[in-house]
Amino acid sequence: MLKQRLLTAAVLIPFVVCSILFLPSSIFQYLLAGIVILAGIEWFSIIGFVKPNKQLFAFVSLLLAVVLLAFLPATLLLSSVILVWTVIFSFVIIFAHKTLPKCISAVFTNSNIALTMAVLVLALFWHGGTYLHASSIIGPQQLLYVMVLVWLADTGGYFAGKRWGKTPLAKAISPNKTWQGVAGAFFLGTIWSVLGFYLDFAGSLSLISWLLLSVIALSTAIIGDLFESLFKRCYLVKDSGNLLPGHGGMLDRIDSLIAAVPVFTAGLYLLGAW
Repeated sequence: MLKQRLLTAAVLIPFVVCSILFLPSSIFQYLLAGIVILAGIEWFSIIGFVKPNKQLFAFVSLLLAVVLLAFLPATLLLSSVILVWTVIFSFVIIFAHKTLPKCISAVFTNSNIALTMAVLVLALFWHGGTYLHASSIIGPQQLLYVMVLVWLADTGGYFAGKRWGKTPLAKAISPNKTWQGVAGAFFLGTIWSVLGFYLDFAGSLSLISWLLLSVIALSTAIIGDLFESLFKRCYLVKDSGNLLPGHGGMLDRIDSLIAAVPVFTAGLYLLGAW
């Protein structure tokens, strides 16, 4: 499994890095849309939208959400990101160690409500990623920065959790994740954050503001991972798919980015980094 994971990463990472750094934003937005569509296919299948007519309805809903959100002023759009992920953050914390009540579980397993949540989160991710990439001359570097932040945190969390993991992070949602893994994630993430600041990725932000924003983005990435796990647990699904050997499906690979990228973008905007 680890060998497959490393081989897949060795192929994908250079492609992703080159795409972010060298593609113009007008082209990059379509690449990101393709990633969102692949993740959407898996997410919609999990919640039961597998028949062609239901799949079409789901994708029309996603397209409509993207279009409608595009009409919002940037401040309102990016503030919505903060609101949505604050609500999700609170929900995950509350139910980290206890079984979902039947009434809450019924909400998650209601296909129309689940579709609304999936569509909103995916649409905000697309807007956050495209907005950041086109935001300034260092927008592509900042997008790559937050993606590497999440990748390093995932790596640090994986190995620290395997080596020292004892204390469950969210036993009712993802039993294998531990606080020791979180410590490993923040260890590597903090090193990269400091390095990113001195590589001039922070724009006009001070070191303290940059580190705080990075910590918030990293924390949100962990919540995004747990949020997808909660969804899969409600539907008795282990992996969202098998598109990426060693990594599961596309949704499994980007669940943390779906959370971290728009929150990081919103933070940069609201802190006046551009």
